[in-house]
Amino acid sequence: MTGANGRAARGRCGLTALVLAGSALLAAGTATPAQASWDGDLRTCENQYGHEHYLGWDIPTVLLARGSTGVCVRELQEELVEVGVVPAADQPGFVDGDFGPRTYGAVVTYQSRYAVPGGADGVVGRNTWHSLISHVYYE
Repeated sequence: MTGANGRAARGRCGLTALVLAGSALLAAGTATPAQASWDGDLRTCENQYGHEHYLGWDIPTVLLARGSTGVCVRELQEELVEVGVVPAADQPGFVDGDFGPRTYGAVVTYQSRYAVPGGADGVVGRNTWHSLISHVYYE
């Protein structure tokens, strides 16, 4: 095809092919958001420790601080990496399920940067969970 009509027809065919390719990727599960894989840790954490509806969001009811371990700490660490408060040099091995000094530092940084109600105390309670979950999963 030549002329303006030919260009328009090729454009529509190209767009149709692009839409079909995108649909195939989504159907195959290869185009899911990165945090979708983390949702399993959040659900496991909530199933183990309970959850509550707080300020419009479902959040875990577990309180985390230095010395905490397990799947909820892993979820916390994954969220801290996602929001960008873990320096690149600290990222290897950061998500280990152990609330140690690096996790504490990242929590305090997050709480300060996002002005979490209650202040930057390094303890992850309902205000910090709410803020993190709303940033990571819904923004």
